[in-house]
Amino acid sequence: MKNNRLLIGQMAKLNHTTLATLRHYDKVGILSPVYVNPETGYRYYDVQQCLVFHMIQHHKALNMSLKEIKEILRRNDYDFLEQIYKKKLDEVNQALAEFEFRKEELERMMKGADHFCHRPPNGFIQMGFITAEYVYEKKAVRNYVLEDIGSVIYDASSIEGQLIKSGFTEGYLNFPFVTLSLDDIKHQRYRTEKLGIIVQGKNRKIAGVKQLPSSTSVFVYFEDFSKLCIYTEQIIAFCHAHNYTPAGDMICRLMGVLHLDDFKKTTEVFRLSIPVEAGNIIQV
Repeated sequence: MKNNRLLIGQMAKLNHTTLATLRHYDKVGILSPVYVNPETGYRYYDVQQCLVFHMIQHHKALNMSLKEIKEILRRNDYDFLEQIYKKKLDEVNQALAEFEFRKEELERMMKGADHFCHRPPNGFIQMGFITAEYVYEKKAVRNYVLEDIGSVIYDASSIEGQLIKSGFTEGYLNFPFVTLSLDDIKHQRYRTEKLGIIVQGKNRKIAGVKQLPSSTSVFVYFEDFSKLCIYTEQIIAFCHAHNYTPAGDMICRLMGVLHLDDFKKTTEVFRLSIPVEAGNIIQV
């Protein structure tokens, strides 16, 4: 090394890079040799340019483009440098938020898939604990008991579309549900009171979203939405037989659509539930 100068091959070897990389950096104007011998064409770098090379590589590792790096070197402006750093930090925070969303959704879906695959047999009525969920619901515009599940999905999708226009984040799987009021059930009026969707993640903070508290409930899983009234009657009969008091509205919630034997097909699976208390039975 003469006069602290390095041939391009020495510069590449010292910095664990390639001749092509150094030539490219020279071509785009971010790191050029301090001297090129006009007779031999040999390129010489100053050993101190190793520090510039490391700075370039470091900024590339922070996802800065060569164009941005070139502009930083050209401007010699700390205010501009701070702007670039702030921009990149905002991008990183956005990426972290997206990864956190994916992580939470994958964890939730893994838990949901396990529950879905190991749920009780269809038509098996039992009492158990149902965890709290966040929901957005509206007054039902029609009696879905007299409709097919397509009407529920269509109207629930319309609700979700309206919410997206108001700041609702897309990307969540928001299953629909309908409710039958306790008063209607008492009088054997089979009509839907409300239509809503289950709300996940940061959408829980949207105005109008509320929490359905956890509860001890009597519930049943089934696949044929047209049998909603039949299972409603069976659940009420189960409550009578076991001395459980219905304590709230009945909820029919879509739990999943996977066909366990063929994922290319869909099979709607519903859970019909009603919160209960042990004790004297309310006549319904």
